[in-house]
Amino acid sequence: MVKGLWLLGLLVAQPALAQDYTIIALSHTDNKISEIDPGNGRTLREFVIPREWYGEPHEAAISPDARTLYVSVPYAKQVLVLDLETFEQTGVIESEFFSRPAAVRRFARIGERASTSSDPHGLALNRDGSKLYITAEFAQVPGVVVYDVASGTVVNKIDTVIAGNYLWVHPTTGRLYYPARNDDDSVVVIDTHTDSVVDVIEMHDGSRPAGVDFGGPRGEVWINGDGDGSVTVIDPDTHEVIDVLRPPTEQSSGRVAVSPDGRYVAATHGREVSVIDAHTREVLSTLRTTPDEFSGHGFPLFSPDSNTLHIMNEGAGDLVTFDLSTMTQIGEATPLGGASFGGGIRRLRSR
Repeated sequence: MVKGLWLLGLLVAQPALAQDYTIIALSHTDNKISEIDPGNGRTLREFVIPREWYGEPHEAAISPDARTLYVSVPYAKQVLVLDLETFEQTGVIESEFFSRPAAVRRFARIGERASTSSDPHGLALNRDGSKLYITAEFAQVPGVVVYDVASGTVVNKIDTVIAGNYLWVHPTTGRLYYPARNDDDSVVVIDTHTDSVVDVIEMHDGSRPAGVDFGGPRGEVWINGDGDGSVTVIDPDTHEVIDVLRPPTEQSSGRVAVSPDGRYVAATHGREVSVIDAHTREVLSTLRTTPDEFSGHGFPLFSPDSNTLHIMNEGAGDLVTFDLSTMTQIGEATPLGGASFGGGIRRLRSR
């Protein structure tokens, strides 16, 4: 048996995939983790977390070999470990760093309630997958917890003082970026070799940095602004601001993703997504993902060949797919479940 949070697994038999990837999707209010066939939108496999555990999955990290999935469950003060070959839980990460002595009322994700959780929410693996980084936004001293994958133990907490709840690792430099969306207009940069803070990038006032990704001619750092709908481009070496883009979209929260080939940047704000040329930094298209009655974040994912863009919509609880050669939607939206937001692309080995 695996200690901690129990998952109910459902495996759905489906024909062989035509694609070389699947989509891992998290549904906050339906408390489930799903694997989706991007070709037809069918659910291949699914895990449901018991509601009595306040089991709202929020963020995910997939190991470099695509065999292991880490999923944060902030209210339960845990990170789940799943085997992606069997879609079964193999472990749970717990730590004293995931708790705080007194409840905080402002701890709110899907519905506000008091909690003594320090919010183990954002997740990111270093480049070789040997260390998992986990945010602790509501700890008495906010920071990032370090989990050693080989030993299966929490080995450190990096005190940042500045608080945020998302993490990303640069694929070339290995630096970890920790945007302080709720605390300050800045981004903390951590060296994943020494696990120490090496820089703090000061953003413009009101930007509320949230999403981060990397790509373009020099592997630039792209930062989405929840506060004003901006997209800021940062030099990966000096961390100086190269450009601040203001796409014609809603001034609302979202994320940013760079295509694997470095051609495109997708920045979501509310129900809209800006597709940007990563080299010229021009907005190529503004896409609408949901009808007017829905609101919430958009979670962008590029296909491995960079030709397709998938947007997971929190408000509508669905997945919308676009052909980037025509900038048009492909087929109908795929229902995913309530408040679907978070997950990733699982690249498959030859079958």
